[in-house]
Amino acid sequence: MKAVENIMHKDRLLAVIIRSHALEELQSSGKKISFPTPEHFPFQMGMQVRSKGDTVSVHFHNAFPELKNLPVQEFLFVKSGKIKIDLHDDLENDAKVSEVVVGSGDTILLNTGHGLTFLENTELIELKQGPYRGKEEEKRFIAGEKQ
Repeated sequence: MKAVENIMHKDRLLAVIIRSHALEELQSSGKKISFPTPEHFPFQMGMQVRSKGDTVSVHFHNAFPELKNLPVQEFLFVKSGKIKIDLHDDLENDAKVSEVVVGSGDTILLNTGHGLTFLENTELIELKQGPYRGKEEEKRFIAGEKQ
């Protein structure tokens, strides 16, 4: 899908962006569902276009028996506004390796270190794994960055 962008650095997937027109593209493809994230990602980001009367059978998602060393990802939905996101790679001494701009209606799944600069007044929804472990354990800031 052209409306889904994978931001790569070397062989590493840093972020997945679903642009605001992705659902229209999915619908025109004739498909009802698409998961653009790799199967091994801790977050599975999907899109669905369903018709009136479609159903999904009642179901529960089974708990994982044990999770160890699970990478933490972060998902942002930009309701309105515009954000520049700097992408950093911990495999390269935390260096900035890419940047991307997302705007109204876009979503992004972050799979690497990142910094945000709000280019416009912005409303967004954020989702990341929990439970919250407290500020000291939750994040590692790059030297010289304000917290």
